[in-house]
Amino acid sequence: MNHTQDDVLDTAECWRLLGTETMGRLATATDRGVRIWPVNYRSRGDSLIFRSDPGSKVWDIAANARVSFEIDGEDGDERWSVVVTGRAEVIDRDEPGPQTPHGELVTEAPGRKRLMIRISPTTVSGRRFNSTTERSSIWSGRPIAWRSPS
Repeated sequence: MNHTQDDVLDTAECWRLLGTETMGRLATATDRGVRIWPVNYRSRGDSLIFRSDPGSKVWDIAANARVSFEIDGEDGDERWSVVVTGRAEVIDRDEPGPQTPHGELVTEAPGRKRLMIRISPTTVSGRRFNSTTERSSIWSGRPIAWRSPS
């Protein structure tokens, strides 16, 4: 499939893509700003789960359960991105999900991850675009100075 511009992905396609990946980025909001954490995750029905040890990530969620989660990938010349926003909470156990090796929640980081966290989405959105489009045009010419809004 060739896309010449950004294509908005429907919710079903976003969930399909979420089911194909195992690593994403969790964004938490703190009084000192946003923090972004790489996490191994799995989709479970209409939610996402990941493991963590007690620490900054869990403290951030306890202070403000509103989070965002993002994955991206490529398929040939196409690039895509899916963003989930919602609420995170510590749960007692993994919920029913795919009984396949891909469905098993395994972490890449060393150490035992004793807590399981579920993200219950309020929104799921995504975009797909063709990466063979002209990219150099945005960088040609004189650089544009960026100024912080007052």
